Amino acid sequence: MTDSPARAEGPTPETTWLLICTYQRNDLLARLLDSLRSVRMPAGSTINQPQLIVVDNSPEPTAEDLVQSYPDARYVHQPRPGIATARNTSLETVPADATAVVFLDDDEQVTPEWFAALLTAGRESSADAVTGPVVPIFEGGEPSWVSSYGYVRRTDFPSGPHPRRVATNNTLVLARWFQPPGRGGRGFRFDETFNFIGGSDSDLFERMMDAGAKYWWCAEAVVTEHVPLERATQQWLRRRAQRGGHVRVAKKRARTSPSSSDTVALAAEGLARASYGAVRRFSRRARGRTVTYTDDYYLCEGIGMLQSLMGQGRVEYARKS
Repeated sequence: MTDSPARAEGPTPETTWLLICTYQRNDLLARLLDSLRSVRMPAGSTINQPQLIVVDNSPEPTAEDLVQSYPDARYVHQPRPGIATARNTSLETVPADATAVVFLDDDEQVTPEWFAALLTAGRESSADAVTGPVVPIFEGGEPSWVSSYGYVRRTDFPSGPHPRRVATNNTLVLARWFQPPGRGGRGFRFDETFNFIGGSDSDLFERMMDAGAKYWWCAEAVVTEHVPLERATQQWLRRRAQRGGHVRVAKKRARTSPSSSDTVALAAEGLARASYGAVRRFSRRARGRTVTYTDDYYLCEGIGMLQSLMGQGRVEYARKS
């Protein structure tokens, strides 16, 4: 973020930038850009579409022509692999007079009233970050098991204070959290330790909470998320939960000095979580009830923690080339 004149107070359309990182998914990125063209801008806006920064994390700048077809987009090619690296690159590209940034994933589509709802909630709540529902749209239709087993996240919170951690898939954040301390900012960045295992967003937003950030849920700021067939399985969700265990270990290690006692404590926590999940699963089956994603999550997260401590962590975002 470079020096510029003092910014206006509160997020406005003109001083809010959408941040999108992409990696070899031009078909999905094109759908996202099309949905952004249909956004209804807030009354009084002097721009016709939201402004965005797209960081292409592919080895070659394969998304450049697509992004440049959007009139208010800045394209940045960052060939150095890693999701946290790409996210930090997007932050470095944000103009210094920005009041807010909005994180979106390249496999999402926004709804027409989404942008105005986020901005209104940001101004009226005075929250440091505002997040909203991410509704999964399953390729080939929603599997029958979802209603009883569950899926990754809830989307049914009422608008208001949000005590939970947020993510980078539909969240407005006040830009001061990322601006340099010398200009009154907090200087936060994504930890590149998480480049290939994932979890850099949950780590960042947890650190922001520890620093006093307040979050807000805006039920009207809805986006949808494309779920491909390979992710629409209970097996994929269990693998995701295992990765959650690897991320949990990485977070704790990133915030403490490594020692043998810490390793023992992490192993004990992993074993406790796995045991709790196993008991939940057994109890449900013994009572003739369906095992849910939450039951499996505790078991698989605990197993993931133990795997990570044994050097068998899952690399979710590994590159083949």
